[in-house]
Amino acid sequence: MFDTIKLKAKFITIDPMILDQLQAKSITFLEKSTGQLITKYTIKDALLPSITYYEFSQTLTIQVSIPKFLYGNNVTLLKESDIPLFFQRLHERLYELFHIQLHTQNWKDTERIDVCWNFPRQDTISSYIKELSGIQLPFTKPSTHGHSETAIHSNKSKRICFYNKQQECIDHKEPQSIIDQAKGLLRMEIKPSYVVMRKYSAQRRAIDLLTKDFFEYITNQVLTKISLPTHIEGLTLEWFQSQSHSIGQIESMLGFQVLQTYLNESELKQIYRPSTFANKKKLAKQIQFPSDLSLEPLTIDYSHIS
Repeated sequence: MFDTIKLKAKFITIDPMILDQLQAKSITFLEKSTGQLITKYTIKDALLPSITYYEFSQTLTIQVSIPKFLYGNNVTLLKESDIPLFFQRLHERLYELFHIQLHTQNWKDTERIDVCWNFPRQDTISSYIKELSGIQLPFTKPSTHGHSETAIHSNKSKRICFYNKQQECIDHKEPQSIIDQAKGLLRMEIKPSYVVMRKYSAQRRAIDLLTKDFFEYITNQVLTKISLPTHIEGLTLEWFQSQSHSIGQIESMLGFQVLQTYLNESELKQIYRPSTFANKKKLAKQIQFPSDLSLEPLTIDYSHIS
């Protein structure tokens, strides 16, 4: 369900002597808006790779991959039942490091939360990425990364990407067991904007966002906008002669299929009258074009993540 999260807790007092013992690196700078001298500490930890503490505001920031923290890899998908365990182990580790007591309610103003899912697609991953890089998602700009290995849809505040999870594990030199576990997985990762997080939780509380409901809310916003086209092949004279529909209807559907590769459903509705669009959709179900590749829709069975 979730991968990396950036958590923030305020009014947390950490003893300076403990920071010295942990060999925390510090930097002091002038905050222009307040004129205050701010000391920022960064701490390295094997389990929590990114820890930052601002002494003046007593703000503690943690960035961590939840599945890596719990299971040692981020191929394994979390379930909702893993979240209480994550908070328990996080708070235990922070107590071991800093001798501080934290609770789930402390974590507010979440700065980042990666919503993710693995789709088993075996040998068709490249075909999916090719198609996903060409679709239009609302308010985002499509792009590709590497040799068309990652399909990205992003704007200044959010990012949606699809990629070959096994190839990423190979690139990051993960252990062979993890590389094997990632075989055939099309990975989807969504980084929601602050606006979306705040809309769901006014204080962007981690306890509100790390839930099945938020996961479903975010993934539905993306998956319902994705329509994967069917590649039409093998249109022979014999096929046309075998059809009960008129050549005009078949031509209409061929044109409709082409438009679907450029426009999503909400955009198509803007160029057709409602009755015409409904008729097009109905006819599309009746005419079965020959095809050498029909990509299975990307769907999630939400009953499996409790």
